[in-house]
Amino acid sequence: MASGDSILTIRFAELPPFEIKFARTRWHQFTALPNCPAELVANAYFRLVEIVGSPALSTFIAGDKAPKKAYRQLRHYRIFLDETGCHEVFAESAHASAQLTG
Repeated sequence: MASGDSILTIRFAELPPFEIKFARTRWHQFTALPNCPAELVANAYFRLVEIVGSPALSTFIAGDKAPKKAYRQLRHYRIFLDETGCHEVFAESAHASAQLTG
């Protein structure tokens, strides 16, 4: 994390690292594999998904009493990575890209 943004780097054998960049990250949670219930894995297996209508995000926004927000709109993102666990992020946006090596 730096300056309110964050990067999740995924490393694969024999491939360049793959990054997911989150803009204006406000919250992150990691759930280790042994603690991941099925609903964290569903639809997010090695795939970044947006959780639409997230009760957790609604609660977070309602609890943010700052007079000036550091974000315009927050989204709830989730990705489950096999053998590690599930990452969840509240951020303004997300963008994925592979790193080029040279």
